[in-house]
Amino acid sequence: MDLSRIHRDLMVLAGELPHRGAQSNQERRAAEFLLSRFREYTSDVELDDFNAIDNPYYFFAACYTEFLIVSVLAIWWPGFAAGYGMMVFLLYLAEFMGYRILSRFMPQYPSQNVIARFPGPRPERLMVVFAHYDSGAQTPLTRPGALRWWRPIHLLLLMCMVIVAATCLADAFPLDEDAAYPHIVELRWAAATVLTCAAALLFLSASQTEDIRGANENASGVTALLRMAESLAQQPLENCDVWLAALGCNESWMSGLRHLLATQGFDRSHTWFINLEAVGAGKLHYLKTEGFVHQFRADRRLVNAAEEVAAEYGVAAGAFRALPTAAHPAHARGYAAMSVMGLGEDGLPVNWNSIDDRVTAVEEGSIAAAADFTEALLRKLDAQTHREDTA
Repeated sequence: MDLSRIHRDLMVLAGELPHRGAQSNQERRAAEFLLSRFREYTSDVELDDFNAIDNPYYFFAACYTEFLIVSVLAIWWPGFAAGYGMMVFLLYLAEFMGYRILSRFMPQYPSQNVIARFPGPRPERLMVVFAHYDSGAQTPLTRPGALRWWRPIHLLLLMCMVIVAATCLADAFPLDEDAAYPHIVELRWAAATVLTCAAALLFLSASQTEDIRGANENASGVTALLRMAESLAQQPLENCDVWLAALGCNESWMSGLRHLLATQGFDRSHTWFINLEAVGAGKLHYLKTEGFVHQFRADRRLVNAAEEVAAEYGVAAGAFRALPTAAHPAHARGYAAMSVMGLGEDGLPVNWNSIDDRVTAVEEGSIAAAADFTEALLRKLDAQTHREDTA
């Protein structure tokens, strides 16, 4: 197994570049490097520019602060406050699931995706293998001790949003005009206070960021794409087209994938998505379930094919719900999708958004195994597609 090419690519992305922060000059340099590397294997490659918000912490903090405004409005107009609060809640959920609604009204900054295409001679399906190439930043909220609290705290915040809107509704439209609702105002203000504190914490964390090299998260994923590109150039799939997509601006709430899904017109019934993320350290897993709020299940056909080839590459079945994965928007839009991810003993990606995420903490063999496993998975699905077509 030749790992020298993997090592050289890693050294450029997470060694020569001090970071690849979303929408930075370094992210652009990384995109241009990936573009040149993909061109070694295919002429059908493009740099796809788009715009996205800067820091999602500010956006989510602004949403939480809206419920303080809702609570103030409820003093005089509880009915209007209830409607306004429910509207903000629903728009927040839509944005959280990967749809650009409120965020499109915030300042936008440039980023880019790099897409390399490997057409098959008789394509019946499209397989999109993607990995984000931008690196994150260490903040007080990305410390290892804080990560396990992300999901339960977010569920608490969702409950607080519902409480604010529901108490406004109860004030405006009581079931019984003579009924008393003790402590309803106190409950509303307690929920609004929790949301306001969360907003303040997000604002504070956004102002205390430290750029990281992002060797595992996620130079490892795009380096695996480059290894796959070399193999696919030598032996394309017979019955499927393959797109290898290096996505930018993932740290701005998965904007790279959101842009890809919004602009490429994929057919849901004939397109599969595989996400490679943090595959340079930890035990490799194919995720049967993932999802930060809602539990998404990987497509059954992807799971069945993964089960057949996993043992050869030391990949295990897994589940991950502690953090949002880069596949979140694809799952939310109903596409057949699955993630391949390395997980440490604590069940989290190794050195996720940590200054310790350096090349020295990444294993080239793990990246090669992730790339080879994913290629084997594609070829298994390609053969199944052929059998389905001839049946």
